[in-house]
Amino acid sequence: MFKLYFRNSFVRIYYDKEQRLGKAIWNGHLTGAEFREATLLCLDLMDRYELKGWLGDNRKMDSIVPADLQWSLRVFVPQLVEGPLLRLANLPSEHEGHQKALDVMMEKKNKLDQQLLIREFEAEEEAMAWLREVAY
Repeated sequence: MFKLYFRNSFVRIYYDKEQRLGKAIWNGHLTGAEFREATLLCLDLMDRYELKGWLGDNRKMDSIVPADLQWSLRVFVPQLVEGPLLRLANLPSEHEGHQKALDVMMEKKNKLDQQLLIREFEAEEEAMAWLREVAY
């Protein structure tokens, strides 16, 4: 059962310790310090509970601004791929700019050549089923 880890106007972050899963449900235009805090909280949660699967529900998240994208490439992506996560399921954003930013992050992730598998899904149920395959 998922428990709430953090919540503000832009994101709700949950985890299930038994299943070793986490998820973040993003909403709106999150930038600067708020964006960085939220993404670092996700990384902290993954590490703290050694989560193996993560759902990023980005459907309602606006575009990532260039400064936050550059920070993500320098800080977030390297820490993400070096963490315990094996699978990351993405429910893509409705905003084209957000998808372009994620594509850039995927390129960086692929250059780091780590074990993390990332897939996009249209439905949360399908994404969670894929994540549960490695959760235990």
